[in-house]
Amino acid sequence: MLRRRRRSARVVFLPLLFILLLLSGPAGRVQAAFSPHPGFSRPLSSSLQEDLRIRGVPPASTQRPETAEEAAVRKRARLAADHYLLSNKVLFGHILARHGADATVPGKSRFLRGYDVRAGIDYVLKSPDARIQENTEGRRGYLFEFSYRTPIGISPEKKKLRTMRVVIDAQGRVITAFPVK
Repeated sequence: MLRRRRRSARVVFLPLLFILLLLSGPAGRVQAAFSPHPGFSRPLSSSLQEDLRIRGVPPASTQRPETAEEAAVRKRARLAADHYLLSNKVLFGHILARHGADATVPGKSRFLRGYDVRAGIDYVLKSPDARIQENTEGRRGYLFEFSYRTPIGISPEKKKLRTMRVVIDAQGRVITAFPVK
């Protein structure tokens, strides 16, 4: 008799959980099934909000429409990244020499031991969730950033870093890659 009650509780709970997942809105809120007002919603738990922030999804309140200039930059950057070139000289002579786990250059962030930098660069440049912007200080090229759920590097101050930045030039050649805050 006791087993039947536990099983029936599971049978009721799992469909309710499934319904709640179906009612999840794209803005990160769960719509109430029987709300008095269609706009009534309940905020997500802080752990889910933190998970979305770590993955690089900005909160709904800060999302703004993309301007035509930003869309053009994104399009040019995607075209350059489609056929990117990562030479061994750049990977070993620059990226891993300065940002590898065994690097000794002071004041530089480093990748964690065991992190596959080549695969990480490939993932960041091909990810649809990567943040893209033009290079800074008048330099030609683009910055790609992607935030992971787990740490991929460590700062000079020994803090764990979850975001990777990849810099490419206008032709798609990888200039550098490193973990950032």
